Amino acid sequence: MSQVDEFQRNFRLIVEKIFNSWQNLRLAVEHGMGGRNGQQVAIQIMDYTYQYCVGNENITQGELQAVIEELMDQEFNTLCDDNSIQEISRNLLRYKQMCLQNQYQSVENELKKLPNCKEWLRNDVKIAYTPIAGEDSSTDEDDGSSDEGEMDIDDSDDNEAATSSRVTRSQTRKQQDDFVEPELGWTTVRSKRK
Repeated sequence: MSQVDEFQRNFRLIVEKIFNSWQNLRLAVEHGMGGRNGQQVAIQIMDYTYQYCVGNENITQGELQAVIEELMDQEFNTLCDDNSIQEISRNLLRYKQMCLQNQYQSVENELKKLPNCKEWLRNDVKIAYTPIAGEDSSTDEDDGSSDEGEMDIDDSDDNEAATSSRVTRSQTRKQQDDFVEPELGWTTVRSKRK
């Protein structure tokens, strides 16, 4: 295997690991921001980001950040206000340089520090989503007596969020204090600051 092939194969795995760990992207898909094909759109964004990084030698962090922000805005009507895109851009470019210098073990050690997430950006994995059409944004508080607005979560990981197979939107919003919907069709994600 040539060095170029090894770089591309390893860098592809890095991009997949980072995008599978990106909660904002998963939330956008689960909340139906990309429509019925949101998961496929997310896979395309991941693929495009990989191709953009591999196909351009001298990308700045700002350029990559602008590309990902534009994709999230265009495809999901989502603005990530929590610096996650900045962090992803910085890490992708740093890991790209490390891979070009054959520092794969160092990259692997750093990636092991990421939360162990189930790979969901694959065609053989189905993510349930809640369609936004007809959504009444004035009902942020739900008494739990209705099944309307519920979404299936298909995570079998052993974490505290997977205690039930169905979670209502209001429960999801209560768990994420900084989830804000400023306008219909837009989602702003903010980092938790305690």
